Formats: sequence, C-alpha cells, structure tokens
Amino acid sequence: MDAEQSQLVNVLTRIVAIPEHELQIALSKFKQTSFQKGSHILSEGQVCKNLYFINSGLARSYLLQDGKEHIRQFAAENDFLVDLGSFLSQTKSPFYLQAIEDTDTLQISFEDLNCLFNSSFYFMKLGKLIADRSTINLIKRSVSLVKDDAKHRYLYFIKERPSLIQRVPQFMIASYLGITPESLSRIRKEISG
Repeated sequence: MDAEQSQLVNVLTRIVAIPEHELQIALSKFKQTSFQKGSHILSEGQVCKNLYFINSGLARSYLLQDGKEHIRQFAAENDFLVDLGSFLSQTKSPFYLQAIEDTDTLQISFEDLNCLFNSSFYFMKLGKLIADRSTINLIKRSVSLVKDDAKHRYLYFIKERPSLIQRVPQFMIASYLGITPESLSRIRKEISG
C-alpha cells in the first residue's frame, strides 16, 4: 500500500471497520489520476462515471447559469468529489467539477464501486453512511441558504472549513455563500474591524 492509498484507507476505516482482505480488493480498483489547476474533471452534459478521493489539492463543483457560476461544493484533501445524481443514475450532469489547484486523486468507476457494494457488506454499509452524510450536509446547506443571513453563512464556512479561507479565491467563496464578492468584502471588514 502506497502513501496515497493509506490516506484513503484511513478515511474509510474511520467510518467502517473493513477487513484487510476486502480493503486490498477495493484498493486494486482505485486508479491514481492527476488534474492540473483549472482543468475540468467533469463538464456539464457529461455522465459522471467516476468517484474521486482527493489525496492532495482542491477542487470545486459548480453550475453555470446565464454565464454565472453557482458553487455547490469545495473538496480538499480526504474529501470525495462526485456529482452524486449523475453518478448514481448514470445520466448527464448539470454540474462542472474543476481543479482549483493541481489535484491528485484516486478514482473508482461506477461499475467497480457497484461491484464492491454488491460483494461486500462492509462496503455497502460504507456507501450508505457516506451517502447519508452527503444528504445531511446538502439539507443543512439548503436550509442555511434560505434561513441564515450571509454573515452567519460565512462564519459557519470559516468554522467548518478554516483551511480553505486562504486557498479559495474570495469570489468563489462568495459564489458558494450565494452572495456578491462586494458583500463578502463588507462582511469580512465587519468581522475583522
């Protein structure tokens, strides 16, 4: 097992205790893939055929509407990156997945992941727990965009993802929060002043 795989193993085994022989089978299905800063991992209209585990780097998921970007997710080290709707249904994605920094990943195909789910109780349980967490986070984010003011959303972002504040351009953070860059600038001045 190399360093990239050990990162993945640490994340997976923190969620579910997976027997060593099943981990080895799973690791054989992951392929190392690198993406240069700015490159698209997935574009709108393509089918999301892979799930990505980020070993190093930073990526984002966004929609493009009338030329305006609406960022849904940031994924950094030890995060998974996927358009889950497209991946699970194997239909065209409305999202773009893009590397914000040079990004090294381990990817697994839809077919290989389904084989793991079908052949292993542990991976089926793991898949359910990861999907549950993803759904809960999506619901929290949807509620926050409706109920919380911009300052509260920014403070929550800082608390939950402090390492991203210096890595993600401010205009992208503003898009993620659903506000203009000018509004984010005012909020940041208010907080620091």
